[in-house]
Amino acid sequence: MKTAALMVCKGFLDRCPADLQGELLSLLPRNDQLEYGELPPIMPLKSENLKWDLLGHLHFTWIAPYLRTLTENEIRLFLAALSKSQTDGLEKGLGIRNHLPELTPLAKRHLRSHLYQMAIQNQQLVPFAFLPDHPLNYLLSLPSSIFDRIVPFLGLHDLAFEMRQIISTAALKKLFSSLPKKEGEYLNTLLLHKEPLTFKRLFLEKWDGTREHLQKIIEERGLYRLALALYGTHPSLIWYVTRRLNMHLGTSLLKYDEKPTHARAEHILSDQIHKIVSFLKPEVSQ
Repeated sequence: MKTAALMVCKGFLDRCPADLQGELLSLLPRNDQLEYGELPPIMPLKSENLKWDLLGHLHFTWIAPYLRTLTENEIRLFLAALSKSQTDGLEKGLGIRNHLPELTPLAKRHLRSHLYQMAIQNQQLVPFAFLPDHPLNYLLSLPSSIFDRIVPFLGLHDLAFEMRQIISTAALKKLFSSLPKKEGEYLNTLLLHKEPLTFKRLFLEKWDGTREHLQKIIEERGLYRLALALYGTHPSLIWYVTRRLNMHLGTSLLKYDEKPTHARAEHILSDQIHKIVSFLKPEVSQ
């Protein structure tokens, strides 16, 4: 049995009485029993996690390369089966402006199933509901309005550390004016506390003064922090996270595959991500 299938099996067996678990487990081949015994704990099984839809959480940039191989009429069919945010992004990227067709529920399910198979490319992924228990699993269930901002907000921790070394009031004002309002507010909170986890300098003296360049610098640091936070987690969790990011950021995240040198890095970064989510949630609920 594949490891992903064993994880699903464990998720259900964990809900059975201990004596029944043993009886059912004894029905598996010996090799599967041995591998089963080495599986990590599964996160608590929740009905909402069973309904989690990979395709619905997939960033549209991962779908675009496949759609570009199709005819314009075929593209419209697939766009009609996707969410509004995915469709809007793809219409803009692919230059499709005409009205989309109305699909029956059966047709939509068929098209989404096809896109799902295209997205996973025969990989053996553990379903979200059966991932090993980890503090960052909840990232997969966050709304895009919060998830999409975690990377730049994480990068602000590096910016806050380096800004303490800037004495020019004009330079500080220019930095703040180059940030979106919410990022500036969060940066202000960071400046009130000492950063517990620091890395190499940003070298802000090389910043060309544009918002785009500053955002790129911040994103790179945010990706690095997110990669360290995810280090050692299950490959399926990392795969899901990369696919929720746009393709550029998702592929860049995979470059940072290194073990944290700080003994408490995972705990510190997980806590920072949690604080970012808590900071953004009131805005989303308004």
